Amino acid sequence: MTTPLRVFTFGAAYGLPTVGPFGLKLVACLTMLGVPFELVAENDSGKGPKRKSPWIEHEGMRLGDTELILRYVETTFGVALDRDLSLAARAQGHALRRMLEEHYHQVFEYELVLHEDGWRSTMRPMLAQAMPSFVLPVVGPMIRRSMRKHLYERGIARHSDEEIVAFGKADLDALGAALGDKPWLLGDSPSKVDATAFGMLASSIAMGLPTPVCRYAQEQPTLVAYLERATLRFLPPGLRPAAGVTGGA
Repeated sequence: MTTPLRVFTFGAAYGLPTVGPFGLKLVACLTMLGVPFELVAENDSGKGPKRKSPWIEHEGMRLGDTELILRYVETTFGVALDRDLSLAARAQGHALRRMLEEHYHQVFEYELVLHEDGWRSTMRPMLAQAMPSFVLPVVGPMIRRSMRKHLYERGIARHSDEEIVAFGKADLDALGAALGDKPWLLGDSPSKVDATAFGMLASSIAMGLPTPVCRYAQEQPTLVAYLERATLRFLPPGLRPAAGVTGGA
């Protein structure tokens, strides 16, 4: 019997098996590949080998970063996504993944941690459940300062709120245009870029952040319908939200 991968990622919330966009991406990819896995809730990403979430443990080996994990899966299990795609389709998927993972993800983190509405409605309550109440007034500002420094170095926090909103909406518009009337981003069958989009949209929509860019995502019928399809396709029955990913739980 194949030993399941142990996938360490942020804990479940808002009807999602994990609130981490990259954890959701990895779950989607492993489900598409038919690779057995076990989710392990771990909210301290610093415990991972690359100090980021998710990571895996498998037969004594620890590995971080979803792309490196998927390379390991290909070598170990002999399965890989996107093998049947043309070079042009692979290039399109690669470009869309980079937009979502390297740019839109910055916007999401900004709205979750640094935007006041995201902090008050979502991030602060999640932290309050994970630590004693007397610790939060000290740790909360530290987390926000660290995130601001991180996002300033990556680039997005160098801009005004209005500019960040415009950047985030442009990413969502580009994603919607790439999808068009197709069931999946590259055609009739899902691919790795759909796993990435699923993770980013699930976090933006299911968490219900009352922030400008996340509200914009929540108001796009094409993206909401796409997310519902992806939820049914990528989450095993035991991990699906009972009310649908847009209904919360």
